[in-house]
Amino acid sequence: MRSIHESCGALIAEATGGDRERNALLAAIAASESRGCRSAFRFVPALHQELVALWHGSGPKVDGLTRAQLDKCLSAIGSETEKGALLKRLAGLHGYTHIPGYNAIRWKVPLEALSEKERHFGFAARMLERLCQEHRLDPTQHAAEIGRWWNGGRSCGRTQPGLYAWRLGERMRLYREMEGTG
Repeated sequence: MRSIHESCGALIAEATGGDRERNALLAAIAASESRGCRSAFRFVPALHQELVALWHGSGPKVDGLTRAQLDKCLSAIGSETEKGALLKRLAGLHGYTHIPGYNAIRWKVPLEALSEKERHFGFAARMLERLCQEHRLDPTQHAAEIGRWWNGGRSCGRTQPGLYAWRLGERMRLYREMEGTG
């Protein structure tokens, strides 16, 4: 947590408007998802299947992403091989907090922007705000549930590591202590 605080603390605080609870939550998510690695990437096969189904017209929207939006992005690509490679990158989780790649289409930014140190936490704060609004979650009271949504895509069920929610809480506590608010 110390390395995240030292290398990203100011960027996190800027992205959250200085909200200490959201600072601690985003820092803990970064530690839990990528161990604080800016260039982290994890491919999600199930998400890839959803995007392929959406592209072929046999699947529903993916987290608000429409077939038209995906088509527009893929139509700019020449070969089927390149389209397949881009679909895999869109189905990946990028950067410190593992933001799903398809958000680059929704937010109209280059895919690489999701891993840029200067911009990543702004995107993560945006994603956190949307998650909190859609599911009526308050970071001060529902951090574990937010963590389950972030990591597993839903509030119930299993996260990748079984102790994810507990570790998230501990990491938030440590981050608050570093900020002098623990």
